[in-house]
Amino acid sequence: MKILVINAHPDFMNPARTINQLQSHALTTIRQLAPHATVAQVTLYDPQTDLPRVTATSLNQPETVVAQQNRLIDQWQAADLIMIMMPLHNFNVVSKLKDYIDNIFIANKTFKYTATGSIGLLDGHQKVVYVQSSGSDYEHDLRYVAADIAPYYLRTILNLMGIPKMTVIRAQGLDLTGADRPAIVAQAKQTLTAYLAANLE
Repeated sequence: MKILVINAHPDFMNPARTINQLQSHALTTIRQLAPHATVAQVTLYDPQTDLPRVTATSLNQPETVVAQQNRLIDQWQAADLIMIMMPLHNFNVVSKLKDYIDNIFIANKTFKYTATGSIGLLDGHQKVVYVQSSGSDYEHDLRYVAADIAPYYLRTILNLMGIPKMTVIRAQGLDLTGADRPAIVAQAKQTLTAYLAANLE
């Protein structure tokens, strides 16, 4: 089994960050439950990560970035389980995750246009879990439910590539007054463990 873990936290080296704690927990759980799995990690904010941005040059001379894009697409397509770990930022995905998506959501590689609209080119075998940390409660608080943009955006992109389902695991309400942060993180870890136990082969 091939697993792709994408860390989209700007402060990716800080072990106190919730997303980094959840990623560490996920990797430990994977090693315990599926010791023979192949795990690839992409740390989007690591300066060593080769992640082209959309620029005038890349738009007008796509050959300048095609090698990097093909590498990222090949890695994405080869994965059986994809884990996206991200802190919510202003209701949406962080900028580096958008850059990453711009490099794998490519016409005639992961989707194509037809006379009746675009269709995905992936076979749909991948399982995707999106792990999101947030200061507020975007699942239950009516003030924020309509602002739960990031999961909606990711589901849309995945569906257009041919992946029909995405599981969301949340560590939310972390910054609310009186919030029990350790308990919130512990619950997210428990949910993540249960997901991995059910989906690792």
